[in-house]
Formats: sequence, C-alpha cells, structure tokens
Amino acid sequence: MNHHGNKNIIKQCIVEFFGTGLITFFGIGSLAASKFNYVDLNQFEISCICGLAVSISIYFSAAISEAHLNPAITIFFWLSSRFNKKHVLPYIISQIFGSICFTMLIYLLYHNSLILFEYHNNSFKETQKIFNVISIFCIYPNYQNSFIFDFLTETFSTALFTIILLQLNSKTNHCYFKNTSFVPILIGILVFMINIVVNPLTNISLNPARDLGPKIFLSLTGYDVLSLTNSNNLLYCLIPIIGPILGANVGGWTYKIFIEDYFFKKNK
Repeated sequence: MNHHGNKNIIKQCIVEFFGTGLITFFGIGSLAASKFNYVDLNQFEISCICGLAVSISIYFSAAISEAHLNPAITIFFWLSSRFNKKHVLPYIISQIFGSICFTMLIYLLYHNSLILFEYHNNSFKETQKIFNVISIFCIYPNYQNSFIFDFLTETFSTALFTIILLQLNSKTNHCYFKNTSFVPILIGILVFMINIVVNPLTNISLNPARDLGPKIFLSLTGYDVLSLTNSNNLLYCLIPIIGPILGANVGGWTYKIFIEDYFFKKNK
C-alpha cells in the first residue's frame, strides 16, 4: 500500500477545499457586505475582489495541488490526460464541499444582517424579494436574455479564460517571465477583466463549484428548490454548471490543438 501517495492526495484535497472555499468566501462576502451593510461596492470593486481572491487562492494551493480550484478545470485536465483519473472525484468533491462550507461561514457571519434585511424588506413574503437575498450567494443568469444566449456566454467566457490560463502557465511562456510567481496575479487580473466585461450582460460563474456549493447550502437552509431555480425554468440552473465544464473543454482542446501542439511540432 502506498501510504505516501494516500497522504499526498489527502493533503491535495484539503488544499483544494480551502482554495476553492476562499474564492467563494471573498466573492460572496463582497456581495453580502454591499447588500446587507450598505458598503456600496460597485461592479468594478467586486470584480477586483473576485480577481484578488483567485490570485490568493492560487498562491495558497499551487505548490501542493496545482491549484485546480475548479471542477471544470479538473475535468479538462483528466480528459486531456494531464491528471490522474483516480484523483478527479476526490478533487471535485473537495472543491464543492469547500464552497459549501465557506458559504455557510458567510451565512453565519452575516446572519443577523440577513435577518434584518429580510424583515425590513419583507423578503420572506415575496418570491422576487427572496431572490434579492439568495442572488448574493448564488449565480443566476439574466432571465431577460434567452437560455441560448446565457448558455453560450457562459461557455465562451470559460473557454476564453481556459485558453489564456493554459498559455500563462505554459513552459513556452515561462521564458518571458523571469519570475513565474507573477502568473497568479495575471490570472486574477484575467478573472477581473472577464467579470467586468461580461457580468453587465449576464452573470457568469466560470466555476461550477462557486455556484453549486451555495445552491446546495441554501437548499438545506429553508430556501428549498427556489435557491436552485429562482422559480424559473429548471434548465437555467444548469447554465453555471454545464456551461463552465463545456467551456473549459472547448477552450482547453482549442489551446491544445492549435497552440500547444503547434509549438511542440515547431520546436521539435
């Protein structure tokens, strides 16, 4: 029995748990502070916080787990033979569980403020007002858009993110970075830029765990099915989950075929 290997995967899963949890914590926390405590953070500032959260989480976990922090990235790495298939499920469970636990932490920290907000706005009586609360925790597409538009936007955004992410981490690009420790900052800036450009059109997740974790938690705290669907078509709850997975693979394979393999053949 490989005890060393078992210890490594446990350590990696713990780091993935905390890393994904931190992304969720700071992302939801900024929205909760703005909504409940009237800090009045705008889209630019919230996007900055989300980008910085990703950078910090990568610094926290890269040396141990390679900082997947995203089920969509883990699935692509597995399908492209970059990652051990035996570790896929433990990684994904750790990522989602981390998102659930850190959502719960924000919920507990802001519980009194949440109760006061619901009381003053009668949020517990009207579906739309309840949505004003749960939309802090979960990501819901813009229902003024069509399902196809929101799904393609989520898929395209994640594909773009994945292509640039892989190139920033590629060996061919390391010669331009005298210090590769800048790469997590660039990835955080990338998340910020995508959020600032795309979120005004429709909310995006880029990460299934960031959305699924809070929805699972809220569904267990009294919001039930409403947290999954916002009383709309059930298919819409699949957009922040299926969209990033499809997008990560579209972007990942596009990068592999048209960029990575091209440079490999050119330098061979």
